[in-house]
Amino acid sequence: MVFNSIDFVFFFPIVYFLYIIGTKRYQNILLLFSSYFFYGYWDYRYLSLLFISTVVDYFSSLGIVRSTSPGRKKFFLILSLASNLGILGFFKYFNFFSKSTTELLNHFGFQADSFTVNFLLPLGISFYTFQTMSYTIDVYKGKLEPTSNFWDFALYVSFFPQLVAGPIERATHLLPQISKQRILNLEETSRGVFLILLGYYKKVYIADNLALIVDPIFNDPSSSGSQVLFANFVFFFQIYGDFSGYSDIARGLSKMLGFDLMMNFNLPAFSLNVGDFWRRWHISFMSWLRDYVYFSLGSKDSSELRKNINNLIVFFLSGLWHGANWTFVIWGTICGFINLGHKYLSPYLPSSPKNRVARVFYLMGAFFLTINFISFPLIYFRSPSVEIAWMHNKAILLNFGSLDPKLITKFVKNIFFLMALEVYMYNTDDEFAIFRLPVYLRVAFYLIFFYSILILGNFANDAFIYFVF
Repeated sequence: MVFNSIDFVFFFPIVYFLYIIGTKRYQNILLLFSSYFFYGYWDYRYLSLLFISTVVDYFSSLGIVRSTSPGRKKFFLILSLASNLGILGFFKYFNFFSKSTTELLNHFGFQADSFTVNFLLPLGISFYTFQTMSYTIDVYKGKLEPTSNFWDFALYVSFFPQLVAGPIERATHLLPQISKQRILNLEETSRGVFLILLGYYKKVYIADNLALIVDPIFNDPSSSGSQVLFANFVFFFQIYGDFSGYSDIARGLSKMLGFDLMMNFNLPAFSLNVGDFWRRWHISFMSWLRDYVYFSLGSKDSSELRKNINNLIVFFLSGLWHGANWTFVIWGTICGFINLGHKYLSPYLPSSPKNRVARVFYLMGAFFLTINFISFPLIYFRSPSVEIAWMHNKAILLNFGSLDPKLITKFVKNIFFLMALEVYMYNTDDEFAIFRLPVYLRVAFYLIFFYSILILGNFANDAFIYFVF
């Protein structure tokens, strides 16, 4: 089930009505049942994986705190990591590594046939696996006391608004909200409705309409270099609308239910530089890699070389997490080198001028350059294979060609209103700055949202891009 489907339009109001009339204990049971129904609606067979992950991490965490020896504590941690990464590795990466190994052996003259398994990638497995692992790791490090309530923990793992595409929550943030009585109020409900409308606007109007520009260019082998570069730039805004739109809807639904999920995107189009961008983009995932991978590699007290290598490892793993394809690995690795390049060039870059007018032009230039640096490796992210990505790269170098100005006009018209709204959010440093406006202006915003979604929206594609990750 996806947020922008007719099924969900009927599903959530029913759940919400039953939710608001119940007590906390009843609410949690309802949400747990609803979450399993939400996930099982896609393919009920994969509910077993969700349940296995829940059981393993629940009992592993209890085993850690009840163990008296360090070795036994480590055993339960390894049990959790091996189980979670084993399931993730088998379902997401088995075929990828099997094919890659076979191709490598054949390249060196060995005769080998790849063995692959035909199954669907479980929806959201990369997201909920990282969420459950962080729980056990935090318990092992003494940062968190494990919950003794299995059903609360099961809801933490399966909470349907953020189950399949994040944000990847931390137990220290979400579990206390599950265990306490939640009081619904008009302010948070209003903010939730705003986030839901904004999310649908980003997905149906922004992302899915921009796909009509991006897809024909990337799917055409004869596309010129200028078309590919433009489509690559537009794809940044498409994936931003798609992914941040999902996160906004997830956070909005959660607010209506009395929960506060972490912000996953903080106006990434307004990043001053590459480093700033990665602090604003997919925040829950990038902070997860920082806390559980980068710091675990000993980066705090390491040499400069070691920190740089660890940085590349993190971005390499980021690419691999996104998909079992060398295109994602290359994308992540390039992003790592770009990040390192910024690290060493930043001392030589001009600082923001004090003059207000000059500062506006400085910021506009910084935003534009940052988006271009981030967009550059997206050729690999968007292409289905390395060969096709290389074909597009050759077009940029050897067949630059021309670009239809109508495409630029269409793109600008599509993102203009969202960018204007985000400029206001950026200047006020408040994602809910719309509530500072007079009522009649807020009504105008909502009418624009409704009109753009229902009349101008593209409903041909209901899938979210990050569902495949």
